[in-house]
Amino acid sequence: MSWLTRVNYMRYAKPFLIFSAVLMIAAIVSLATVGLKLGIDFTGGDLLDVQFEGQVPSAQVEQVAYDVLGLTPQVQQVEPKTGNPDEVTEFLIRTPEMTDDVRQRLMEGLRGIGSFTILSEDTVSATVSRELTSKALLALGIALVLQVVYIWFRFELKFGVTAVTALVHDVIVVLGLMSIFRVEVNSAFVAAMLTLLGYSLNDTIVVFDRIRENLRKRKKGEDLEALTTRSIQEVITRSLYTGVSVLFMLLALLIWGGETIRDFIMTLFLGVIAGTYSSIFVASALWFLWKRHEENNRRPGRSPKPAQA
Repeated sequence: MSWLTRVNYMRYAKPFLIFSAVLMIAAIVSLATVGLKLGIDFTGGDLLDVQFEGQVPSAQVEQVAYDVLGLTPQVQQVEPKTGNPDEVTEFLIRTPEMTDDVRQRLMEGLRGIGSFTILSEDTVSATVSRELTSKALLALGIALVLQVVYIWFRFELKFGVTAVTALVHDVIVVLGLMSIFRVEVNSAFVAAMLTLLGYSLNDTIVVFDRIRENLRKRKKGEDLEALTTRSIQEVITRSLYTGVSVLFMLLALLIWGGETIRDFIMTLFLGVIAGTYSSIFVASALWFLWKRHEENNRRPGRSPKPAQA
C-alpha cells in the first residue's frame, strides 16, 4: 500500500468535503423520512426476568418471542439469581408493551420450551423513555464540548473546532446508516456512540499531532498544502491498518457473536469506518482550508478590499 504515501490528499480537500456533505444530507433525509428503529429503552415496553429449569439456548427463546411478537426482542442471558447455574437458565426479555392477549400467547410459547418461573416483570414507561433520550443527547453533547476544550488546550481552537465537526459528521452519518439498515437504537447504542467518539477523536489527534509537529519544523518555502499532505502521508498507513484490524474483529463478532450483541457491533462497525474516513478527509481537510485562508489573509502585500460606498 505504498501508493497511499504518494497521494496529494489536500489537493482534493474540497471534493472530499463536498462528498462528506452529500453523505450528511442523505443521512438527514433518511432520518427525516424513514426514521430510526427505536428499542423499548426509548419507546417504552415490558421487561421480563424469566428463569428456566435446565439449560435453554437464548436462540430458542428469541424464536418463540419472534413468532408471537413479529419482531426480534432483546434477549439477554444473565447469571441466575437463585439456583445452580448448571441446573437453571435465566433471561432478561425486553419486548414492546404487550396486551394481555399477547402476553398470554408469549407465556404459552415459553412453556413449550420448558418449565419456567417469572422472577420479575417491569414496565418501561414513555416518561422514563423520554428521560433516557434527553440524557443520551446530553451525554453526547457534553462529550463533544469537552473534546473541543481538550483539543483547544492541547493544540489550538482551529484543531478543536474541526475535530468536533468531524465527530458530528460521524454521528449523523452513522445515524443515517442505522436508519437505512434498520438497526435498532437502544441503550447499548449510546455506549457504542460514545465509544466511537473516543475512537474517532484518537485517530484525529494522531493526524493533528503530526501536523503540529511538522508546522514547528516547516521546511523553507513549503506551502501549507504540501505540509498537510506530508503529515497525512506519514500517518495514513498506521490509521488504515488500525481501522482494518478493528473492522476484522468486529466483522467476526457480527457473524458469530449472536443476535444479542449484533446491533451494538453493527453500530461500532459503521462508526469505525466513518471515524477513520473523517479523521483524514473531514477534520484535516477543514483545518487545511481554514488555515490556508488565514495565511492568505496575512500574506504581506495583500491589498485590503476597497470600502463600500
